[in-house]
Amino acid sequence: MFLETDGIVLKATKSTNNDVFLTVFTRKAGKIEIVANGAKSSKSPLAACSKPFVFGLFMINTSSKMMRLNNCIIHHSNFRITESLDKLAYGSYLLELCNLSTHKNMIDLDHYALIVEMVDLLAKKEVDLKLLQLSYLIKLAKFSGHMPNLLATCTQCGKPLDEFIFEVNAGGLIHRACMTQEGQIFKLNQQFIQIIQYLSVKDIRVIVNTKFHQSYIDHLLPLFELYILTHLDIHHINSKAFIETLSK
Repeated sequence: MFLETDGIVLKATKSTNNDVFLTVFTRKAGKIEIVANGAKSSKSPLAACSKPFVFGLFMINTSSKMMRLNNCIIHHSNFRITESLDKLAYGSYLLELCNLSTHKNMIDLDHYALIVEMVDLLAKKEVDLKLLQLSYLIKLAKFSGHMPNLLATCTQCGKPLDEFIFEVNAGGLIHRACMTQEGQIFKLNQQFIQIIQYLSVKDIRVIVNTKFHQSYIDHLLPLFELYILTHLDIHHINSKAFIETLSK
């Protein structure tokens, strides 16, 4: 059996021998695990495509238990991301979160297209990295079916709201009387709600050309990161530590 599909490398793990195990988010098969035999060697024809961020046409032998990469035509290596520590940190975060939030062999064309676009933007354009990160978190909530309730009625009791209190565990805006002691609370206003809605529906290339006040992004980032971790049951994002070292 043989599979030919466009895809982007989310993760590359070198084995104790000369092989590299790849996690590839593909257009035709969703997220798959494949082995690139001999790709650990710089002389291997598969070495160049066995790296994170590579976007290409993957030709895969699916006849064995572990799918094997036969060949790859690289569309974009996106190597320029690795030339900037900032871009590498945020790019690694996007790839890791994509890997953690997707299931194997499940096709998700919207999510796939978004990751390809975001990596392309990182490689070719100077963008607001925090805005890119926030946009992905919000769109991921939408893709996964966990978009929070942003209506002017309480998520818990359904009563009209006179203020915007966002509780992470509840899944959106709640009435003050419905707050719980263990709930993670964020105060919002109408402007925040409009920004969230805008980022959830607009194309990422439109978003990165839109100006937002940094304070809005800084307030919403921890909210949506915690929201995604909670509702997608993700315990830790390793590359977040990489981002945090850049601000020290």
